[in-house]
Amino acid sequence: MRRISVLFLTLFAAFALAETAESPWEFFQKILDEAGMVYQRPEGYEEVPPEPNPVLNYLYRVKNPETGVEIRYLVIPIKRIEIDYDDPHASAPEPDHIFSLLFPSLLTQLSVDGRYREKEYPSLEARKLFNAEWAAAGTFTPNPEFAPFAHGLMVAMHRIGRADAFEIFLANDLEALKRAVLKDQTALRFR
Repeated sequence: MRRISVLFLTLFAAFALAETAESPWEFFQKILDEAGMVYQRPEGYEEVPPEPNPVLNYLYRVKNPETGVEIRYLVIPIKRIEIDYDDPHASAPEPDHIFSLLFPSLLTQLSVDGRYREKEYPSLEARKLFNAEWAAAGTFTPNPEFAPFAHGLMVAMHRIGRADAFEIFLANDLEALKRAVLKDQTALRFR
């Protein structure tokens, strides 16, 4: 049986935040620097402290009080990825090449019923928007244990040798969610 454990994502975020006396913003900045990324908080959004989450812990969170849209961020520098692989007949995948597995796995985990719709960005658009070598977006109905919202959209991006990064947009108003994604998806990007 082949198994890639993505438990490290939740553990990484939970232990990282618990170990530090830094504010969530200071810790997020440190991870962004390690990942070679930059972040500009979208206009109208306020920082909301991250909370432990049974579905997926995240590093940073902002919310727009006017629109009700919340964005949760998870950034995993490649050098922090560890793979638990238990197939003695095959070699473990490289941490830099699991992004296409992580994306649908996370969407399944975040979805209330395991269903989602996804689409990859064309490579030129991924480079233009996020300075990434790969990017994709997926819509889902959030698991209420993850977030008490009606709609979710996750933007994922990857850059070889740097990081896997995820922006999780959440809202009760679908039109507000769509506008936020179009306007604010480039708040997080690679240098």
